[in-house]
Amino acid sequence: MGSRSSSVLALVFPALLFATPLLAQPRQSLADPVARPGSASIPGVLLSPEHSKLLLMEQTAATGEPAGRRTYSALIVQPIGKGETRRLILPWKARVKGVFWSPDGDRVGFTIQEEHGTSLWVGDAYSGVIRMLAGPVLHSSGGEPCQWLHSGESLLCTRTPVYASDSGAVQASPESQESQLVIYPVSGSERSIGAPANYGEISISPDGKYLVVEKRERTPGTVRTEVWDAANGAVLRAVTNTGLTRSRSSASDAVVPGPRSLEWRGDKPATLVWAEAQDGGNPATPAKVRDRLYQLESPFSGVPAPFADLEFRSRGIVWGGNDLAVVSESWSEPRKARSWIVKPDRGGAPRLLQGTTGRGAEAGSFLTRQKRDGGEVLLTAREGRVAYLLGSEKEPGGDRSYMDEIDLATGKTLRIWRSQAPFREEIVGVVDAEEGRFITRRESDTQTQNYFLRDLKKQKLTALTSFR
Repeated sequence: MGSRSSSVLALVFPALLFATPLLAQPRQSLADPVARPGSASIPGVLLSPEHSKLLLMEQTAATGEPAGRRTYSALIVQPIGKGETRRLILPWKARVKGVFWSPDGDRVGFTIQEEHGTSLWVGDAYSGVIRMLAGPVLHSSGGEPCQWLHSGESLLCTRTPVYASDSGAVQASPESQESQLVIYPVSGSERSIGAPANYGEISISPDGKYLVVEKRERTPGTVRTEVWDAANGAVLRAVTNTGLTRSRSSASDAVVPGPRSLEWRGDKPATLVWAEAQDGGNPATPAKVRDRLYQLESPFSGVPAPFADLEFRSRGIVWGGNDLAVVSESWSEPRKARSWIVKPDRGGAPRLLQGTTGRGAEAGSFLTRQKRDGGEVLLTAREGRVAYLLGSEKEPGGDRSYMDEIDLATGKTLRIWRSQAPFREEIVGVVDAEEGRFITRRESDTQTQNYFLRDLKKQKLTALTSFR
């Protein structure tokens, strides 16, 4: 499913991390420089969740590996404003693969590529002291193996499973498709959850008590999605069991029949949301309602409740909190896109927020923020009356990024910032939306990519990095 939201709490190369609604995703991602001459030495950068620090990641000397497999040899915490820069004390010749801030920004979790596997470490962002939580046993063949639980006191990881045999315990091959889910606390003993399986996406509920777990079945192209109790791995509900392929139809609006692409409702502790095609997933089938949106609260034993009917395909939900959500839908031929204000808990007719038609029928992506309890919600200001949209416009000299304010009552937009030639600049982090303070990444044909604190009210630009 497409996206109409942009999470700006993670600062990544080469572009904004656009959160895909109704799809479980890690909140942060390994940063890679833009592929351009001389960029190999530019560090990756991650903004801390509480907006007070940058994490600079210096690349390992060139090894001929593709950009997606690059590793890092140094991690440096740089305060935004006052404070002391702190280098994490890494092992000798360490090759860092993945990096992820703890939800409170006090710690940095990271994985290290070793000769016989991938290990898990955690470092203190203030002292620079690190410690290993797991040796080179992590299962990283399917992507980043770990993510923080929202408490910030533990990490959920996939580990190469250990099997019992007549001659004793045997570690499975790192290349095995199966993995074991394990919780590694910052302090205390690790514990396994569930049985080894071929796991796909794993998403943690905002309250940290439940998991949505994808398990790839032995039948080719089939995935089973289950809701687990995070404490013991008990399966509370099997939500769907369907083919991975979108549809037999090649049409762009074709989707798999049945429930698809679950997500946690960002403004609730543990409420599942998903879309379900009402036309069998076939856009050639006449239907007044193409998609219906459902929700189901914990403990997930009741009947799913529908809360929105869509004439087009669902393209994402941005949760506003206080029983308000922005639901986006679109259709390819002819091209149409709309956003609606919906009140999922009270029902009633949706209210049209925006509507566009024709080529390029997109009004930008809504900015979101991470709540302290783990949920992701719409970034608003002025007591919730306005939200923000990020987008770009094509021009002869190249795309120009912009940010609009949108009035949630009227749908009217006001352009509050636009990148100016000769620079290519985009907003990649929010420090204080109410005060108009944002972090941008800027470069030109003659100037290296760097990061800046842009104050829209004071029309002031302050350099945060000085890469050359």
